[in-house]
Amino acid sequence: MSHSNTRAFRLETFRAVLDRIIPRDEFPSATDNGVDRFILRLWDAGLIADTHGIELGLRSMDERASTAFETLLPDEQDLLLAQCEKEAWFRTLCELAAEGFYADPANGANPGAISWQMVGYRPGLPEGPSGPGENPQDAVRGRLWA
Repeated sequence: MSHSNTRAFRLETFRAVLDRIIPRDEFPSATDNGVDRFILRLWDAGLIADTHGIELGLRSMDERASTAFETLLPDEQDLLLAQCEKEAWFRTLCELAAEGFYADPANGANPGAISWQMVGYRPGLPEGPSGPGENPQDAVRGRLWA
């Protein structure tokens, strides 16, 4: 595992890439939902394997763009990222983005559990400690199948 507190990439590029992985629509983008801070905390704690590969990949985005990646139009950013979709650094960053976006808010991302609301997830037992209430039709069906 490669670990360094010094990150050799531009944060603007990092954040722009994350916001193309999870763009804003009626719900927050990756950075709106704290994914950048989540990943950087993992990075600084040494909990991300192959940080060097991610650094190289992020730096390559500005090189491929021939400008600052974040200044490109979203469609232009998407075209460049599509060229990277099978590269290990990009796949790892996508996985980390998903982890952060759907994380338990106690883990430092997803404030207000907004992504959980997006997918309809409500933590806890759905119908209280005993589960769902009895449905009389279930009893009838159970007798028919017995």
